[in-house]
Amino acid sequence: MYAFLFTKFTAIQSYFDGFLHLLFPSSCVICQTELLNQEKFCCSICYSELSYSYYEMATEPTELDQLFWGRANISSTYSLFFYNKNNNTKPLLQALKYKNRPDVGIELGKMLGEKLKINQSFETVDVLIPVPLHYKKKYIRGYNQSEKIAVGINSNWNKTVDTKSILKGRHTKSQTTFGRFKRWDNVQDLFIVNESIKKYNHIAIVDDVITTGSTLESMIQSIRQISPDIKISVISLAVAK
Repeated sequence: MYAFLFTKFTAIQSYFDGFLHLLFPSSCVICQTELLNQEKFCCSICYSELSYSYYEMATEPTELDQLFWGRANISSTYSLFFYNKNNNTKPLLQALKYKNRPDVGIELGKMLGEKLKINQSFETVDVLIPVPLHYKKKYIRGYNQSEKIAVGINSNWNKTVDTKSILKGRHTKSQTTFGRFKRWDNVQDLFIVNESIKKYNHIAIVDDVITTGSTLESMIQSIRQISPDIKISVISLAVAK
């Protein structure tokens, strides 16, 4: 009886989703073509052309590993995509950050989670900690994009997502047009780390896109002031190249 009702409900939901799609067709966030029912945020063609890093196949230190050499003590790093102003990662990030599409972060986070499950370097991670937004920026945007990515990762990875142990202490200007040194000045003493961080052995910081690494460097320094020996890894949706 329950199986019959569940099947019936699933069929009704499928018909309802199809009807909504007819009324309000979704479009690919990259090329703007209309999506088919099974496509979620980008079309199959754009999906196949995404600029993957393939870091899960790396046998030598990656560009992301090297970015933090001599700057921060990091256990492991991983990024799903490469980012530059001309590739198809840019419209994904724009949709996530500026076009009210938190679903893009969740779906891409699921893809990240699948990659991380087979990466032995992240096996001992206790918790995912999204890079925090200042409450004013979070209020304006409506959500923290890094938190949405972490939620997506966690749906396939079954870790804890902690949004309380690290807070952003002040509101900063966008770093888009800043050089490396100005970015560093903009993020110094930016994060407030609570004593609760001490209960973890291995944390993974989740970010949307890494350019110079200044924000993460500042965050890691703040964490180590409270918990000097904690193991820290970095996960991002994209890294600039």
